[in-house]
Amino acid sequence: MRLAAINWGSVPDWIAAVGSVIALLLAVSGLLYEMHKRWLTEAETAAERRAAEANQARLVSVEVRVRGDGHRAELTLRNDSTAPIRTVALVLYWADAGGTWRIPVLSNETPLAVLGPHESVTPLAEVASGESGPPVPTAVRAAVAFTDAEGRRWLCMTEAASPVAVLDRTDSRALLSAVEAT
Repeated sequence: MRLAAINWGSVPDWIAAVGSVIALLLAVSGLLYEMHKRWLTEAETAAERRAAEANQARLVSVEVRVRGDGHRAELTLRNDSTAPIRTVALVLYWADAGGTWRIPVLSNETPLAVLGPHESVTPLAEVASGESGPPVPTAVRAAVAFTDAEGRRWLCMTEAASPVAVLDRTDSRALLSAVEAT
């Protein structure tokens, strides 16, 4: 093979084509990197926003003290925040033998209108007559649904480490799906 027979005029075209492909790959990888970095930043910002929204909700707690066979319980609700909570609904629930969560009809389901800052209340909740109680008293759990000062709806449970945001739920019967989801 002789060097004179090779078409040297196409070598610059090949070099330009390879350079163009490399430049395109670098541009696409740079774009993907920037998109990933932006997605991480947005996710971080959203997590910080959710944490800030939950600041007041974290200062609300509920404890349950079961009496007797589990048909009666004292629910102690504390608002340790500096703002009131509104439309407060207390809930008793437990898991049945089948593993499904059950919220009974309570004899005093009237929600509290407002619980002021640094206040607590201890209502007595009773399972309505005719309703079956928990399998054992220790199975009883408590939850409280409330609206914070910013108008966001929350569900705090005795065994949950942090509150759960609950949208458009104001009655204790509607909270079953939120309890099941946690």
